Amino acid sequence: MIVSLHITHVSAGGTEGLDNVIPLVEKNVAERIGTLESVTEYVTLSTCNRYEVYVATEDNGRTSEILEDIVRQSVPYTPDKKFSFILTDRDSIRHLFRVACGLDSLIVGEDQIQHQVRESYMRAKAEGHANGYLSYLFDRTLAVGKRVRSETDLNRGAVSVGSAAVELAELEIGGLEGKTVTILGAGDMASVIARSLVGKGPNAVFVSNRTFEHAKELAGQLGGTAISMDRMTDAIHRSDLVLVATSAPHYVVRKEDAEAAMTGRQRPLLMIDVSVPRNISPDCYEVPGVDVHTMDSLQSIAMENVSRRTREISRAEKIITQELTRMDREGKERMADDVIRMMCLKLSRIREQELCAAKSRAENCPDMNCVLDDFSRALVSKITAEPFNRLRAASRQGRMDICNAATDLFGLEDERR
Repeated sequence: MIVSLHITHVSAGGTEGLDNVIPLVEKNVAERIGTLESVTEYVTLSTCNRYEVYVATEDNGRTSEILEDIVRQSVPYTPDKKFSFILTDRDSIRHLFRVACGLDSLIVGEDQIQHQVRESYMRAKAEGHANGYLSYLFDRTLAVGKRVRSETDLNRGAVSVGSAAVELAELEIGGLEGKTVTILGAGDMASVIARSLVGKGPNAVFVSNRTFEHAKELAGQLGGTAISMDRMTDAIHRSDLVLVATSAPHYVVRKEDAEAAMTGRQRPLLMIDVSVPRNISPDCYEVPGVDVHTMDSLQSIAMENVSRRTREISRAEKIITQELTRMDREGKERMADDVIRMMCLKLSRIREQELCAAKSRAENCPDMNCVLDDFSRALVSKITAEPFNRLRAASRQGRMDICNAATDLFGLEDERR
């Protein structure tokens, strides 16, 4: 059985709420989830607009209660605000499929989420948290994501969060041609931003990152300049646009940095933060001339993207429904496989016991036909003893469904004639 906990930028009241909630919940999940007897496996997934935990469990009800309790203990209680929601079994699986396909992303159809799902799964697998049913589930999830991308145009020409940030910047400052741009960060998201800048005609691009070599590599792709983090304020001072996409767990641009950057300049400064958690301190809004945007500002671009992809979204949903039906069928087959495996183990033990007894009798009996006859009778008797006893007990209780199932299971219809 599957239980999943979900906290999104919507349920948390925007990206700022998400930034405040996730670190607290993440810490408590890490401390408690692996110690629960009802939990056999778990995978955590954290992206720019969600935090989710997928749990394989022997008790959906109890595990759901514990996950909700973790959230309650992590986040100050607010009567009119529910920061999270719980899904189980088929609903959890459908949701995970939609996430991997990019249907539940802020930017519908974006490709980066597939990579993030895979990384989360691989990390859980390496740590020994996903080596059973969740391994099967996430393998299927990645296959579904790949199928949607190959059989639909959902992600064709799709904007990503990074490219949407660049599009927002163009709308806010009237294009990037001749402008000076600073990128803080050099990871996956920063690379997407860099690719989105190509052809936009900025006059200069600065790239700054904690690891200077990574900044040099990304700057080289853009024909830009890598700068060390201790020169960040100078780069911001010279820029019209600052795009922030680091993995730092703290604020990278603080109010004093923004104030220093605005000293001696007359033109406005646009800063867009797509980091999770946020890397631009909220009080930067207070600095005159500074305009700060976060993930929440991308909503209008996201909605336009959805309207362009309505037909492809419908096709993707149909594929997900097909794959869910397939998983249902495979799940039922696995139940039979488990029963067959247990039957084989039990029958094998009976066979070995009776074979050992037959070999012992054969040592003192010259008539092998007699030995084989005794062996076959004893084998049939041992195999059928328990099922026959249970069948009679079921019949006494009026459980004709079991009698009918036995008739069907062993193909006994013709024996009545």
